[in-house]
Amino acid sequence: MKDLIECCLSYNAYEKLQKENECGHDICEMDRKALMHVLPGILKKELTERQRICLKMRYVNDLRQDEISKKLHLSQPTVSRHISLAREIVNNRLGYCVEALKELDSEWLKCE
Repeated sequence: MKDLIECCLSYNAYEKLQKENECGHDICEMDRKALMHVLPGILKKELTERQRICLKMRYVNDLRQDEISKKLHLSQPTVSRHISLAREIVNNRLGYCVEALKELDSEWLKCE
């Protein structure tokens, strides 16, 4: 599951958090840890098992959709739909987390 988490973070909302505050402190690592804490729950509770499997096979195992469809005995459009929906769900949920982290970061900076 950790490999899938790393892939999701590299492809999704984490990219939006690449920043430094005006003091030069890199706050991305805290944001990344927060997202890594939330992501397993998103993957487990928000995605179907088939969506998780397709997502892992695509981004962790680096298989093409036609290869996944053969291994899972599904049509290629079905695999495509599972991957697209899974990415949409993960992006959506992580987007909420990113907004919350941005707000916390700005509040934290006001306190310094």
